[in-house]
Amino acid sequence: MPLTCGKEQTRKTFMEVKERATNTYRSSLLEDEVKTKQIAEIAGLDDVIPAFNPIIMPPEEFLPDEVYLGLYRYHQTEQERRQREREEAQIQARAEQAARAKAKAEATRRPQPAPVPPVAPKAPATRSRSRNGSGLTISVNFTGQHFPVIEIETVPPVNYELINDNSKLQEAIDSLMTAPVLAVDTETSGLDPYESKLLLVQIASPEKCYIIDATKVNLEPLKLLLENDRSLKILQNAKFDYKMLKVQAGLELENVYDTYLTERLLTAGLGREVNLAAIVKSYLNETMDKSVRKTFIGASSVGHVSEQQLNYAAKDVMVLFPIYTKQLQKLKQENLLAVADLEFKCVAAVGDLELAGCKLDVVKWRKILEEVELKRDAARTALMGMLPSGGAQQSSMFGSAEYVINLNSQTQIISEFGKLGIQLEGTSEQELNKYGTRPEVKKLLEYRGYEKTIGSFGEGVLGRIHTKTGRIHPDFLQYGADTGRFSCSNPNVQQIPATSDFRSCFIPEEGYKLVVCDYSQAELRILAELSGDSAFIEAFRSGGDLHKLAASQMFLVAVEDVSKEQRNAAKAINFGLAYGMGPQGLALRIDKTVEEARTLIDAYFKAFSGVQKWLEKMGKESVRLCYSPTPLGRKRYYKLPERDDPDYRRKVGEIERQGKNAPIQGCNADMTKMALVYLREKLKGFDARIVNTVHDEIVVEVREDQAETVCKMVQEEMIRAGSEIVKSVPIVADAKVASYWSK
Repeated sequence: MPLTCGKEQTRKTFMEVKERATNTYRSSLLEDEVKTKQIAEIAGLDDVIPAFNPIIMPPEEFLPDEVYLGLYRYHQTEQERRQREREEAQIQARAEQAARAKAKAEATRRPQPAPVPPVAPKAPATRSRSRNGSGLTISVNFTGQHFPVIEIETVPPVNYELINDNSKLQEAIDSLMTAPVLAVDTETSGLDPYESKLLLVQIASPEKCYIIDATKVNLEPLKLLLENDRSLKILQNAKFDYKMLKVQAGLELENVYDTYLTERLLTAGLGREVNLAAIVKSYLNETMDKSVRKTFIGASSVGHVSEQQLNYAAKDVMVLFPIYTKQLQKLKQENLLAVADLEFKCVAAVGDLELAGCKLDVVKWRKILEEVELKRDAARTALMGMLPSGGAQQSSMFGSAEYVINLNSQTQIISEFGKLGIQLEGTSEQELNKYGTRPEVKKLLEYRGYEKTIGSFGEGVLGRIHTKTGRIHPDFLQYGADTGRFSCSNPNVQQIPATSDFRSCFIPEEGYKLVVCDYSQAELRILAELSGDSAFIEAFRSGGDLHKLAASQMFLVAVEDVSKEQRNAAKAINFGLAYGMGPQGLALRIDKTVEEARTLIDAYFKAFSGVQKWLEKMGKESVRLCYSPTPLGRKRYYKLPERDDPDYRRKVGEIERQGKNAPIQGCNADMTKMALVYLREKLKGFDARIVNTVHDEIVVEVREDQAETVCKMVQEEMIRAGSEIVKSVPIVADAKVASYWSK
């Protein structure tokens, strides 16, 4: 009990406690847990063992040193016991999950019909999907409330120790175990986790940085430090270190905070650099010299590490503490904690996705490529026949005949089309679409489509097949678009159309299947949710053909009387609205005049007035607030032009257009990332891994005998994630088991 009474009573109580504590220690502190904990509370050594405060006890009346040492040892023992119990419970839970998964797999070995896509309840009232006072969605799984507050405004003194033997590593781990926040980084010989060498691992508390020579020290003991969820690990571009540590050392990072993703979140839309040097300059007004990084490239071992290299390695982690302090303040100010939590938890899922990669059917890929080249050549021949000078040919330097007109030359195309009465200001797709009804323009666009396909999906993609894994490993940029959506490169598998034959070349390993699952009309369901339009919501709740229902409302006809043309018009508007499409865009899509398209849009908005009001409101709010939010809190920021900018109206109009689209795309990104996080946990215990994601689609490679079970699981988790965001209309996810990546 705390000593808070009068002075004499305090002294009397203290003497009683002293005698009782001393006697208890001499007999055995562990024999009487109640008394021991009472002493611990009085001495200020309870569960968290805070620093002893001598003010509450007379200096000359301190307890014997052995009492405090005994109490400290007792609580260390208690903490270790609790940690062992937690770890044993986790192991037991995973074993039980694996046993259940095995039992389910055995029960589903015989072929079963593909499961019917389950539909989420229309409006389940759960805490995870309620709203707070600011109108943001509250998610019990993503709150951002666990980030510790540290008051470090400047870079701590760079105090480091090089660890090059196993005994020193254990000492370093012991000193770091109680730190609530750690900074982590790695130095490697390259960027490829399968080919590069892990050279150094830096782990720091604000007081000291330990630089571990990964070429000499067994890193396995770091599991206890890096894989626990008690301490927060700060990293810059955590995905890179996650992949490197997992492949090279068998370690997985848990409970991470990524300064790179945070800065991307805080500046989405503002076009700012988010590399470490730029972030340090922005928050600390210091200049970082990153040239030392090049000295690690290509190294197979550390050998003699120079003082310059050690200082560089230590500084890279120590700067993360003040950055974290300042970023956390901004995240709170902008109400971005929940979405930051989502992004950080998604890091491991994206890292695993990239490491898994995709297998390609190389023979089939080349066959499809040859067919596209033939179509390209046929389109070029047809177009040349339409152009005034198109048929003319000349000998090339290699002796073969070539067309005089170069279809990739803007000057020649403008000249040739001008002779046909088509006056072009340029040859961009937008400019050509102004004359989209002309056969010459259609054929040129067709030719360009084939050329783009060959350039995007040619031998360059096959050249990305990894020599060690036999698979391609695309780079998925977690915050690729300002709306929060992924982007992809090396190669960009996201640009492969859903209807493309190239998708059929993405196959599983022998004995495995692909589970392909995507949200059904996700952006339209999000639009219904955000706009609150009752007619639009009811169209989804009815479960009928949305586009027919919309056309019925637009043209005031019975659903069964809706024509194909009317349905196509409604469909074009439904999907186009999410991207700010106007009459000109609709006219091109449905082959109507601009006035006819404007009339159709007016009819649509008359039927769904709530959608129109919401779109108009979002456009104006994006200009007034200089950002567009999603229900989870994600923001897409805007730079307002100056009033005297001669291009002011056009730039403001562009902000309004983006302001209508950003919340929809941002919601879609939130849903998909939540699903990735949920699936990473659910797939543990199964022989399955996520291998691809495209906007609102997720692909899982799974052992054949587990495919049906995992298919259902993927479907359920995607619906669960969507239901975190959309609650007014049912979320539908369509999943199937396939032998290749199919729509």
